[in-house]
Amino acid sequence: MVTADDVRRVRIFADFEGRGCERLSRVAADISLGAGEYAAREGDERALFGLLEGRIEAVKVVDGIDRVVGERGPGDIFGEVPITLGTLFPVGFRAAEPSRVMRIEPQDYHAVAALAPNVAKEVGRLASERISGPQGLQGIAAEPRPPRALVLGHPWDARCADLRRFLHRNQISFKWLKPSDRDAAEEWGGPVVVDDDLPAIRVIGGKTVVKPELRRIAELLGLETEPLAAEYDTVIIGAGPAGLAAAVYGASEGLGTLVVEREAPGGQAGTSSRIENYLGFPSGVSGDELASRALLQARRLGAEILVTRSITRIDAPNRLVHLDGGDVLRREDDHPRVRCFVAALVDRGLRPPGGEGCLLRSRAQRGRERARPRRPHRRRR
Repeated sequence: MVTADDVRRVRIFADFEGRGCERLSRVAADISLGAGEYAAREGDERALFGLLEGRIEAVKVVDGIDRVVGERGPGDIFGEVPITLGTLFPVGFRAAEPSRVMRIEPQDYHAVAALAPNVAKEVGRLASERISGPQGLQGIAAEPRPPRALVLGHPWDARCADLRRFLHRNQISFKWLKPSDRDAAEEWGGPVVVDDDLPAIRVIGGKTVVKPELRRIAELLGLETEPLAAEYDTVIIGAGPAGLAAAVYGASEGLGTLVVEREAPGGQAGTSSRIENYLGFPSGVSGDELASRALLQARRLGAEILVTRSITRIDAPNRLVHLDGGDVLRREDDHPRVRCFVAALVDRGLRPPGGEGCLLRSRAQRGRERARPRRPHRRRR
């Protein structure tokens, strides 16, 4: 329970007295966080937080990796940007150690701010500083992303094109070097790889791999390739828009959700320059942006997204899913709400043994079937 003394430990409320302080102590939620737990995730609804004990990190997802962009100590507040602008959280806030925070809902904050205009003025000043300061959100957004990898290969090499497309679709920043470039050796950091070993990739601060397999690249760059558990409530095949939507709905209901994608999230839609007919985007949206938003939302809700993996077999009677490489996933038996273990969103014609009832045909497949010539109907006499 938050007390009036706790409220005054937050610097902007240090001089807060009377009814306002008592009101705030009654409506503020007292939240204890373990190390690694989030007070608010990127994209969450607005609220204002005061840090009472511990340490909180501001975290921004960049290239699919959590990047720490700031820190709060006892007595600091966070959430001032969304509470001032009426927006969602632009970054997440994660406990770096066991911490205690108080959460103030927007209606309660505005009621208190009406009694103490100086509080609202200070929160607005901090929000402006967080946005436009030297280390503010504008600086982070304008800062060019440093490449996480160097790719060396010829323009006409199909394997090099596949490698670059894989990195781009998985939102990995990279720099492409051609062996014929004058500064290729300098950029590469040594003699360039011979043609027989191209394409090659060098992870910044990491290893160099020639003729790499996509799964090896994913592992080097920290992308998810291995399931964290052996049991799941829902396994979704394919991370296209439908698969990611299913992941969002499943994870939001508290189901252990796993998405298996053999290349990169977004599916065929992820390669589209403009999608005009997707619900909720009246002005259209690029396939890359749509995939990025859906992926962020699914992960925020707790879904696991595996890339460079595929399903080899579905044992429907025993509710087992076999992945390439020999991994076997099974149903989480003790979940009372589970009615269906596998949600198979298939657009590649997968027809698992014993699981024909799970097959959903793609639009392209249905179109091909409609285009087939039909036999003339014969009337019975």
